[in-house]
Amino acid sequence: MMQLAGLDPELRPYAEAAISTARQYGISVTVTSARRTWAQQTELREHWLRCVSAGKAYSTDPALHCQYPANAPGDSAHNYGLAFDSVVEPRFQHAWNVIRQWHGFRVPENDIIHAEVPNWRAYATEWRGQVG
Repeated sequence: MMQLAGLDPELRPYAEAAISTARQYGISVTVTSARRTWAQQTELREHWLRCVSAGKAYSTDPALHCQYPANAPGDSAHNYGLAFDSVVEPRFQHAWNVIRQWHGFRVPENDIIHAEVPNWRAYATEWRGQVG
């Protein structure tokens, strides 16, 4: 799956298995992001901070793109290939959350598109040289 190409090679099979499980239940998954450069993460973080300062954080208005938070570069599992973002039809969101968790991912309540390795920071030092 090309969309998952940026994930750490040891993590990718688990994400692929989660997506395969979803498909077995008729859930179509679109991966929107995996590994991000620091520049990409900086851009997302700055946008999120603008949403926060404008009082629009977590807004569901699709034109604003303020629904989901973004960590600072280096404080995001995406920078280390230890997370991926994905979307499904709203009616399948709960099932998709459960499927990702069953396959070993942590899905934050305030960022339901995000799936990451639990306690990813403990592993991030191994990947610091590969980020950028």
